[in-house]
Amino acid sequence: IPLRLVGSEMCIRDRNRHIEVIARGVMFHVERVLLCKNVKHGYFYLPGGHVELGETAAQALVREMQEEAALAVVANEVVAIDEHLFEQNGRARHEINVYLAMKTLDSAGPSSIQSVEEHIAFEWCELSQLDTRDIRPSHAKAVIRTAAAGKPLAWSSVRE
Repeated sequence: IPLRLVGSEMCIRDRNRHIEVIARGVMFHVERVLLCKNVKHGYFYLPGGHVELGETAAQALVREMQEEAALAVVANEVVAIDEHLFEQNGRARHEINVYLAMKTLDSAGPSSIQSVEEHIAFEWCELSQLDTRDIRPSHAKAVIRTAAAGKPLAWSSVRE
């Protein structure tokens, strides 16, 4: 299956379908995890974004955090990879999410993360409060718990 650049996204093309590759960061601070909030719709997700052609998942995560929060980070080891199949606005979607441990290089520390973009906001979520949040994809809660416990790399496929 050939790789193609579609807009700025790296996709695997097969007729009219494509698979998006997303780099997501998992950052902890004092029993809390950093989440990104879709301001319009109110749901949360782990920060990050699409991997562009020619960059690694770690490079994409570093770039996305700089673009979205003006925050210098280092992306460390992969903590999980998952495959997420879902429908959005009547369109079938297929993502491969690469979750990486992430730490800030900002001297102000991780508690002062502000969004540069109006449509998103960054919030710290107590690990004990994960079940009270609409976090997407649904498997992200398990990824967060696994990473917090220091467990080994996991792969899962989720169809919603």
